[in-house]
Amino acid sequence: MHASALNAVVTGSDSGIGRAVALALADDGFHLGLAYATDRESAEATAGEVRARSVRAVVRKMDLAELPHSATAVDEFARELGGIGVLVSCPGSTAVECIQRGVRYMIAGGQGGRIVNITASASSLGGLTGLLAAELSRYSVTVNSVVVPAADPAFPSPGRDDGEAATVASYLTAPAAMFVTGAQYTVEGRRVTITPHSLTDPGPRRPGPRGSHRIRSYAGRWAPTRWTR
Repeated sequence: MHASALNAVVTGSDSGIGRAVALALADDGFHLGLAYATDRESAEATAGEVRARSVRAVVRKMDLAELPHSATAVDEFARELGGIGVLVSCPGSTAVECIQRGVRYMIAGGQGGRIVNITASASSLGGLTGLLAAELSRYSVTVNSVVVPAADPAFPSPGRDDGEAATVASYLTAPAAMFVTGAQYTVEGRRVTITPHSLTDPGPRRPGPRGSHRIRSYAGRWAPTRWTR
């Protein structure tokens, strides 16, 4: 596995859900780029908890009000971490420009990548999931969304469903989910509903590693967790 595959960027790390996701990925062994919008103190506190798990953490500001300049934070994460293999966007903290930059590093790394869009509604970034999944499958980049109706990007404390959403994000970035793409996971308490997005024909594939053609949409009946991988 290329080293960049263990580098993840989490946006909105100054929110409760961003912190929960960052700590879950740190427990999984990822080095982290933590992006924040306004509350650097909260982001640095999360970084401290991440480093206590013996992985690296880099903190940068990513304010959507300052696009496209703020998207350069993705480039800074890639330079300091040595590439990007995973991008997890939290509610209200990521724009398409940021996703585009992250994808470039995933493709350049040659090992594919994972994109997880955590949103407060299916009509937010989650609406791009099916399109991106179809478009990026030829590069072994999976794209899935996690909808958390109770998520509030302006609320820094842990929300009701933050832990469950972090568990789903952890699964979607794990080896067990390497063929899961184009799916929407709706988290409501301990209930997780899985819905496949409509996948369009991605066109001819670029030759890839053996088995890379097996990426497919998954609509299983159970919600994967740390204990069922």
